[in-house]
Amino acid sequence: MNEDWDKDALWDLLGKARPVPVSPFFSRNILREIRRDSARPLVQPFLLRWLGAGALAVLAVGFFLNLDDPGTGSHLTKSADFVETFDAAAGLDTLVAVEDVSIFNDTADL
Repeated sequence: MNEDWDKDALWDLLGKARPVPVSPFFSRNILREIRRDSARPLVQPFLLRWLGAGALAVLAVGFFLNLDDPGTGSHLTKSADFVETFDAAAGLDTLVAVEDVSIFNDTADL
């Protein structure tokens, strides 16, 4: 190894190179750029607003399309047999209908 490094051509070339000025605020500027990049939201707020409105529209359309779907069992509720069976199970067939109900009727007569 060459112990006489001050006579080396590379060191001579490096000694002639112009020194690079370093800003005293270099680290502050780097940290400012990092914070500015991390402060940006990943999803823009107007996109979230339209996404929410679109989801609500899709749910509303699906709800209204599902209302008149014959495969959901709505034909059972219109069947007279189902209504009679449901009334009997709930005990509604044993109730007596009173025709003239008014707040002016005397409850002692009933």
